[in-house]
Amino acid sequence: MKMKTLAGFIVATVTAGLGQANAQTTFNGNGSTAWNGAIGNAQLTLSDNGTTLSGSLTTGAGLGGNAFVLYLQSGSGGFTSTAGFNDNGDSLRSAISQFGGSGQQSILNFSTGFTPNYAIGLQPGSGINFGGLWHLANGGANSQNFVSSINLSPTGSDAQGTYSFSLNLSDLGLTPGAGQSIELFGLQVSTTGYSSPEALGGNLSGTSGWGNAQTANSFSTYTTAVVPEPSSAALWTLSGVVVLAFVMRRRSA
Repeated sequence: MKMKTLAGFIVATVTAGLGQANAQTTFNGNGSTAWNGAIGNAQLTLSDNGTTLSGSLTTGAGLGGNAFVLYLQSGSGGFTSTAGFNDNGDSLRSAISQFGGSGQQSILNFSTGFTPNYAIGLQPGSGINFGGLWHLANGGANSQNFVSSINLSPTGSDAQGTYSFSLNLSDLGLTPGAGQSIELFGLQVSTTGYSSPEALGGNLSGTSGWGNAQTANSFSTYTTAVVPEPSSAALWTLSGVVVLAFVMRRRSA
């Protein structure tokens, strides 16, 4: 093996050893077709590279102007119910809060052991064309704290299809590359807060819609990638690459 080829092999091997992306994890809808199966027959796939969380949502039907809300728990704290969420400052805040205004409130009680502190809300069409991450809070209009865009793509239509998104793990208060858990539960909600029976990553009981309460009977967990610090062996190998590069340069001079 030539010196240059050997050096390239060592660099590639060390680079691959310094990072480890997490395998994809897929979460399924609960099978409900009450709202045509957009979320009930959907699949959500998550993966990360230790820094960025990437998602792919394949809907089972068109969203029909409704939003998909994914409640997330990262770390301690959070909420046991949406009952205190009264934010109708915009369409996605209404969907996350399940509150459209006076007399237009749905209640979601979260499963035991699941107390979300963040939520993703997305609607790729219907004049919204956006997905974002919010830090959950009780209160009125604009009380849900906007954190960041989730880079939703494509936008312009909410027809049946696959929609991708991404966000920084640090936006969820997580330490990049530390192998931490994200608990999750999602459902379809109208942009005026009318809840549906269509869920993902768990199931629901109770009656959907304004003036009613549902309970999430279960939830799911995603574990982020572990990206180890460079080992002493890897650092010694990198030192060897530097020496090889120096020798190669001297021989070619």
